Amino acid sequence: MAKKYKESELQNLPSCAAEYIKLVIKKMRYRKKVRLDVQAELAAHFEDELRDCTTDEEKEQRAQRLIEDFGNAKLLAVLLRRAKKRCRPLWRTIVARTFQTIGVLILCFIVYCVYISLGKPTISVNYVEEATRLTRPVADESLNAAPIYQKAIDAYKEQPWVKDKTGIGGTFFLLDTEKDKDRGAGEINLLDAIREKKWVTELTEEELVLLKQWLSDNTDAIEFFKQASERPYCWWKREAEDNIMLGISMSELSPLRKIAGMMVWQAKLKAYDGHIKEAFDDLLVCYRAGRHLKGPRFLIEQLVGIAIHALSTQSILVILDNQHVDTRLLKDLQTRLEEIIDEDTYTINCEAERFFVLDFIQRCYTNNGRGTGYMIPDRVQEFMGRINGAKVSVQSNDEAEEALKFGEFLAISIASANRRQVMREVEKFYDSFEKYATKTPWQSHKENVDFEMGLGSWSSLKQARYWPVSMLTPTFGVGSKAGYCWKAQVDAVITTLAVIRFKQSTGNCPENLEGLVVAGYLKKVPSDPFSDKPLVYKKTDGNFILYSVGLDFKDDGGKVYRDEKGKVRLWGDEGDTVFWPVQK
Repeated sequence: MAKKYKESELQNLPSCAAEYIKLVIKKMRYRKKVRLDVQAELAAHFEDELRDCTTDEEKEQRAQRLIEDFGNAKLLAVLLRRAKKRCRPLWRTIVARTFQTIGVLILCFIVYCVYISLGKPTISVNYVEEATRLTRPVADESLNAAPIYQKAIDAYKEQPWVKDKTGIGGTFFLLDTEKDKDRGAGEINLLDAIREKKWVTELTEEELVLLKQWLSDNTDAIEFFKQASERPYCWWKREAEDNIMLGISMSELSPLRKIAGMMVWQAKLKAYDGHIKEAFDDLLVCYRAGRHLKGPRFLIEQLVGIAIHALSTQSILVILDNQHVDTRLLKDLQTRLEEIIDEDTYTINCEAERFFVLDFIQRCYTNNGRGTGYMIPDRVQEFMGRINGAKVSVQSNDEAEEALKFGEFLAISIASANRRQVMREVEKFYDSFEKYATKTPWQSHKENVDFEMGLGSWSSLKQARYWPVSMLTPTFGVGSKAGYCWKAQVDAVITTLAVIRFKQSTGNCPENLEGLVVAGYLKKVPSDPFSDKPLVYKKTDGNFILYSVGLDFKDDGGKVYRDEKGKVRLWGDEGDTVFWPVQK
């Protein structure tokens, strides 16, 4: 019917009626088929009313009255449109409403994307300065060891390269890649080449010559290192591009560890030549230097400090194993060590580490004053680039690639939780760690402490929403155990000194450690952080064994862990950690 009227339905009507119907149809703004149907219905209505008219004038007059009866064309169009909508089938209504809803949602989504893309952060705290403030308890620069350490670093001459006969092929002493350019094919640095060797007699003639030459070249660096270790405090003025925490530089760690490794071998050479006291003095210098990297510092600093402590204490045991040391020197070393460790702490401090996440939040989220700020896509892109080791710009020469990249980070921002929610999870993580950090590994083991603070059990959805927490918070479990490994080793050194003193005085090893305390050789029986008992001491035929049950929390009777190459690993995943006798 609609098609039939489309061509002829208005031809037989007066012009005023035809124009009126056209206007109504135009104002309806509805689907074409429905408008044609309405046009046909209106035309039929007019034809019915005008059928009795005999003249064109009479038709014109009656048509005018009908138009007046219908009223305003726009209003009639609205009413007709509503009527047609009410009369359409339910399924058509559902489809229409669905598409309308989808359209509104898409529009809202587009507006929201534009909104968050235009967000700006509020930078209110300079966390780089805060990191410096944490390690600077006093304002007197004359008490600061850092400037003298810097003199040592500036005077330091790099270690020589030697042919790799170990098969390790890599480096273990945080080498400066800029200096690696002089490395030849199949060569490794000297410290790596001899790191499995404990005593001077194990070195090849070439290694011994190179080691002595290297020590001679670094006389000034060693002297500055000694001077720095005597100062009570050490703070480095931290700097970073745009004061962004992820860009902070800790370039001093690599050379400090290498100088400490060099001094350990200098001490062994002195001990080998009979200069025992000077050797112990050098090892205590390293121990004090390691203390300068403890406390409220970044995790990597604390771990390097622990590594330096481990080098110095293990070297004391090696010297005791290879050289006879008179009772007077043993007592002096034990007294000095006890004085130093009385002020030590063995727990990892996470206060400075927290700054990385807090700085990320303030730079990558808006701050609306209510805590519910949202993540900013281009800021996230920049920080992700810094995490990957390079500053990434949101600009690209390829527009398609740029749009794809931005779309990826836009999606990340949309999926992420708001600022308040992320802050809540960050504070929960660090508060939990501080709660458990003072527990020994044995206590944590018995209580099933999760040093991932629940991050490992998060669902995929929660990981996507709170990814800054899982990405920027470190795994503190390894650091926490490292601190207590070092504590056990220090206690073992002091205990070994006491046992050897007792043996030199009485001719026999003590029956137990309680006897050392009673006799005044030891202040207290050392506890094993990896068990609920003291370090295990057993008197053997003319000697003794002293060990911790180790990382597996099981007493294996003093059986050590060996890797697939048969090498002893002091802190292996299995077996006991035997301090004495020193394992070959």
